[in-house]
Amino acid sequence: MRHNLPTVPLEAGAGPNNPPCPACGEPLFIWMELPVDTGLAHRCEACGLGVLGKTGTTADAIADLERAAGEDGSIVFENKASVQSFVTGGAWSGLGTEHTYRFTPESIRRLVATRDQLVDKTSWMPGVSILNMWQSGINMFTFGHNLALGAFGKAVATPARKPWREWLDRFITVVLAVPSMLFAVPIELIGGLFRRGGAYRVRFKVL
Repeated sequence: MRHNLPTVPLEAGAGPNNPPCPACGEPLFIWMELPVDTGLAHRCEACGLGVLGKTGTTADAIADLERAAGEDGSIVFENKASVQSFVTGGAWSGLGTEHTYRFTPESIRRLVATRDQLVDKTSWMPGVSILNMWQSGINMFTFGHNLALGAFGKAVATPARKPWREWLDRFITVVLAVPSMLFAVPIELIGGLFRRGGAYRVRFKVL
């Protein structure tokens, strides 16, 4: 005999430790421990938005999103709903950022809807995505994170806390540079094929 178990709504998890998502209002839950003991990250189970620090209002999230805007108004973002984020977990290079929020296409859609905008076009950025996946692969074996991309100003590096670990991380980065790229290319191509790429450029239009 089959029993139908009751469905527990996400709202049931709301509370002081699970504040509302600024994009959709559903409660945020613990996602993972951030690299190098820098705290906990949270995520929304409904729209996928990730929060790397203390969450704020919808206006705060939109302001954080707009910090990545180019001269043409388009925004480049690292996709928390990407294959590379799923595969590498806490080693994902997208966690190394000065931004509070890690966006997904769905969370962006909901955020800009609050200011009467629609997502007009979303374009996968294969070059940036492959580099991010390459760095994420190296991060899986180092104490610190994003050392290579951080050296070129393409990411925020989080160095190891002890000097000997920093030296070891440099050695590992050099040794794994080629093997990680061989791993990064097929993984990211699969992600792009299924619209789960690592980085996208998004453009908006007014309703």
